[in-house]
Amino acid sequence: MRGKSLVITLLLIFLLSIQVLVTANNDRDDEPPSIFSHKDIQIEPHHQIERLLVSSANAVVAGRIMEGAIIVDGNLTVLPGAEIHGKIIILGGQLTNYSGNDFEEVPWVVSPSKSPFTRIVLGGLMLLVVASLIVIPYLLWLIFHFASRFPTFVHIKDRLLEIRNRWPFFYIAITLVVSAAMLILFGVLAWKTIFRQATGIFDSAFIGLIRYFASSELDRIMITITNLGFGFSYGVIVFITISTLVALRRWIELKGLTICLLGGSALNEMLKRVFERARPEAFQIVAESGFSFPSGHAMVSLCFYGIVAFLIVRKRSLHWRIAGAIIAVLLILAIGISRIYLGVHYPSDVIAGYVAGATWLGFSISLIMWWEQERERKQKDSKIT
Repeated sequence: MRGKSLVITLLLIFLLSIQVLVTANNDRDDEPPSIFSHKDIQIEPHHQIERLLVSSANAVVAGRIMEGAIIVDGNLTVLPGAEIHGKIIILGGQLTNYSGNDFEEVPWVVSPSKSPFTRIVLGGLMLLVVASLIVIPYLLWLIFHFASRFPTFVHIKDRLLEIRNRWPFFYIAITLVVSAAMLILFGVLAWKTIFRQATGIFDSAFIGLIRYFASSELDRIMITITNLGFGFSYGVIVFITISTLVALRRWIELKGLTICLLGGSALNEMLKRVFERARPEAFQIVAESGFSFPSGHAMVSLCFYGIVAFLIVRKRSLHWRIAGAIIAVLLILAIGISRIYLGVHYPSDVIAGYVAGATWLGFSISLIMWWEQERERKQKDSKIT
């Protein structure tokens, strides 16, 4: 009964959050477009845009920019009559202001250097990603390894195991709480992205960094990767996974996987219709229809590959768990990046897809754990009788 109450409470919280977001969505106005360019560009008089991002090129502004401009390895020229509101960031270039107007915020200008700033920023981001994927799991392993030598840690661990054995639903409740936290995070992200446009500069900057590496060869690679999130390749992997579970007669895992996939897809479609965010218009390497927020590929791939990784490594050693988590995370991240690279999603769409997917994944895992506990309880009761 406690389990059912928690599930009902979580669903009520979700429905309430959706209602609040829908109400706010009804008040949203149409937004002017944002522009990203790798070539010299001029914003004509009487032309209004939301944001401007230019990489390895120059920009001339005679119109109006509402939410700031970022120029990397290029110069910005502001002509008479032009207006730029928000932040102005120039990395590796110069600012020339003929408008006679004072900017709302002091422009941040870094003069050109011998090495292009785009490469410096990209190199730093890549090092940060590699370090996070390698160093952080290793540090966690070291912490648990050395902590196991201390009596206090061992006592806490034994106490948690005792609680788990005495109250099996304890861990399921924790999973549901984490799912609820992910749901709240999704709501905050949706509010900032759709209604307050707080992530616009992040979206534009991230798209620019990813598109810096654009080439026809990389286009084909990204299309192959994106098909692992929803396409023929994805369908083959799902079919093999389901067939394996059927052959092994793992019915509980099969039910959990089915709920995770079907429920995640249905939830994504519902959220898209709630927010109705248009897809990016600057470029699209592949044709996509429908709304953009949250990313279906990001959400579904996290649900599917996340639950597969959970089913494979959950009863194995810590080393296997870390390895499985890293592989799943790398694949899920690659699929999300491919959607941004192909021009069919904003970065905030992908992040929201991950958060919403993590919410549904946590709920699906909690169901599997719940059903397994119920099966063990019934088996014990049958032995007693």
